[in-house]
Amino acid sequence: MNIDLSAQTQFNDAMGLKSFFLVHQFVHDQEAGALTAKYQIPISTFGISSQAAEEAWGEIMRQGAAGEKVGKVPQALRDWLKYHADMHTQAYTLLGSSPTVAPDLSVADFSMQQSFDDWMFVHQAMHDFEYQQLGLT
Repeated sequence: MNIDLSAQTQFNDAMGLKSFFLVHQFVHDQEAGALTAKYQIPISTFGISSQAAEEAWGEIMRQGAAGEKVGKVPQALRDWLKYHADMHTQAYTLLGSSPTVAPDLSVADFSMQQSFDDWMFVHQAMHDFEYQQLGLT
């Protein structure tokens, strides 16, 4: 189920973001199963689907698109970004990648379209790499 998550999700599109979170869960579940089978270690996707993070992300995009000043990023989204980045770092490390440091997906300003687009692009590249290394389609 390797889908182009970045092409399917546009800035400030609430329904697109909802679809992203759903499909993204399936993508991570498939990768976790393949990593577990390949390395014989349990890989969890617990927490990758978070309604609180999804709502916070959507609100930040809405505010940014409306030209409103966005305050502090809500804790639920900060936690999700960190947890999600850690999942990709774990996969990257297991797959023996070079360079040895995965891109940092824990930092993004989703109130700005360019930052959103950049994050989606790098995130998609990570999933493409993981799928390729794991032989998934």
